[in-house]
Amino acid sequence: MARRGVVGKLFLLVFLALLAGGAWFFRGLIPGPWNRPPVPMAVSEEAAVATEEKLKRLRQDGDTVHLSGVEFTSYLRYRMAGRFASDIELPAVTFAGEDVQVAGRFPKDRLPAKEVGRAMAYLPDTADVAVNGTLRTLAPGRAALKVSSASFARIPIPRDRLNQVIDRVRGLDEPGLGADEVAFQLPPGVGSARVENGQLVLAR
Repeated sequence: MARRGVVGKLFLLVFLALLAGGAWFFRGLIPGPWNRPPVPMAVSEEAAVATEEKLKRLRQDGDTVHLSGVEFTSYLRYRMAGRFASDIELPAVTFAGEDVQVAGRFPKDRLPAKEVGRAMAYLPDTADVAVNGTLRTLAPGRAALKVSSASFARIPIPRDRLNQVIDRVRGLDEPGLGADEVAFQLPPGVGSARVENGQLVLAR
C-alpha cells in the first residue's frame, strides 16, 4: 500500500513536470503577461519604434497606451528632436506616481534675463534644467503641465520668478489654463493624457 502511494506520487510529479513543460513550450498560445513585449530599459531608436507602434494601435484600434519614461523620452529624442533642437538638449522625461519631471540641458542665452535677475551672471553657459509638475488633459488633443518647481544648474528658481518665466514661455492663454500651467499639443491621434502609477497613459 505504501509502495503504491510512492508510485502514485512519482506519477503525479512526472505529470506536473510535463504539464509545466508543455505550458512553457506553448506559452505563446496562452494569454498572459509573458506575451506582452518587454518594456525598453534604455533610451534608444528601438524604444522609439516600439512607442510608435503603440501610438499606431491607439489611432487605429483605440487602444489605451501606457508609456514608461524611457519610451516617451526615446520618442521625444528620436521622433521629435526638431522641436527641441534650439531649446533643450537631451530631453528626458520621468514619471513617479502621478508626477512628471522634464529635464535636459539648456543654454543660458535662452533664459529671459529680466525674469532670472542677478543670478544670470553666476550661471554657466549651458546647464541642467529640471521642471517638476503634474499633467492633465486641457482639451481633446491638448494637455497642460502644472509646474510645481523648477531649477537651472541645480539652483531652484524662486516661485515669483518661476511664475514670470511660465507666463513668458507659455504663449497665448487658453480657456481653463492656470497661471502655473503650460499647455502643449499631444501626439497626433491622442485625445487625452494623464500620469498614473509611474506611467504616461494616453487615450484616443
